Amino acid sequence: MRTITRAALTCLAGAGVLASVSGTAQAVPEAGGGSRPVPRVERTVEQGYALNCSGSSGGVSVTVDLYQNSAFGSHTGVSVETPEGEYGGGRGPVEAPLFSDGAVSADIPLRRLDDTGEPAGEAVVTGTYGAAGKPTRVHEVIEDPANHYVITRGTNTPLTASVTAEVLGERVPLACSTAFAFDLTVTRVTAGRG
Repeated sequence: MRTITRAALTCLAGAGVLASVSGTAQAVPEAGGGSRPVPRVERTVEQGYALNCSGSSGGVSVTVDLYQNSAFGSHTGVSVETPEGEYGGGRGPVEAPLFSDGAVSADIPLRRLDDTGEPAGEAVVTGTYGAAGKPTRVHEVIEDPANHYVITRGTNTPLTASVTAEVLGERVPLACSTAFAFDLTVTRVTAGRG
């Protein structure tokens, strides 16, 4: 389960959430008399979904990342390659859900990835998802950065997903290499220094 959990962490890192999460945990100043500081503990319940999907059609290649987390909001990212150039974009965090009752829906603003950075419309991602197996247990401990520990416990449930992106006038069917729902308790500990 390490790979699946790391995929969710990678989505968060790409969206800039991990930097803000680890930045909130700071060691408690040392108390008078030389006593050791008390570790700071933050616990969150995180439920949501993660998809990473890609595909090509009519000379247009698309990769989409969709991530919805009850504690950190929804995050989207898209990368598009065409014979005329490259495009990209993303949003997050936003409160609007990307996943709801078996339906996937996201509108992601696009910009040219050149010197102009001009807007190029939206990538409209739609589709469906459903459970593809039983939940599996997750337990992972990560030290990131030194003296900050992230302990993740809960479950991941694999999903099947049928997703399409409409981008730059092309409808592109996508295959999802990462597709899962998660229900996790995440504990972040900043260890005291002796």
